[in-house]
Amino acid sequence: MIAQYGEAKTEKIVRGWVANLATNVFPDDTKLLEAIAAGQCGVGIANTYYYGRIVEKDPKFNAKLFWANQKAEGVHVNVSGAGVTRYAKNEAGALKLIEWLSSPKAQNIYADKDMEFPVNPAVKPDQLVASWGPFKQNLINMSKAGELQSQAVKLMDRAGYK
Repeated sequence: MIAQYGEAKTEKIVRGWVANLATNVFPDDTKLLEAIAAGQCGVGIANTYYYGRIVEKDPKFNAKLFWANQKAEGVHVNVSGAGVTRYAKNEAGALKLIEWLSSPKAQNIYADKDMEFPVNPAVKPDQLVASWGPFKQNLINMSKAGELQSQAVKLMDRAGYK
C-alpha cells in the first residue's frame, strides 16, 4: 500500500482499520473466520486456504469469501518464493528443489491438500477452491514490497495495528 498510495494515505487507511475493529484482533485466521460466521464481526482479512479447510469439513459454514478491490488494483495475494543464496554449498541441489516445488506434482500437493492456489498454470486448483471463482490479483512488485517492509511495520506500530 505504501508503494501504491504513499506513507501518509496508507497510515490513514490502517488507522481506519484499527478504529473500525469490532473486537480484539484474533490470534489466527481460523478464529477470525469462526467469529465472522458467529456474527461477532462482519468482515475480516484472512488467507483463503484457512477458509477452504473449514468449508471442506463444514460445507454449510456461515461465512463467504469476497474478493476485494476488483474494480481497482486487485486483491492482495500472498507469495511464497525460493532462491539460491550466493554462498549455497549445493547450488545444483537447491535448483533441483526449486524446480520440483514448481512442478505439476508438487503444485498439485499445494492445490489439493492445502487448498492453495497453484502458481504453475498447468495445475488446476482444487474443485472447492475453483468454485470461489476468478479474481483480479494485485500485481505489486515484490522487490518493492521487500524494500518497504520495515517502513510498513513501523507504520503499523504507529497506527496501533497488531
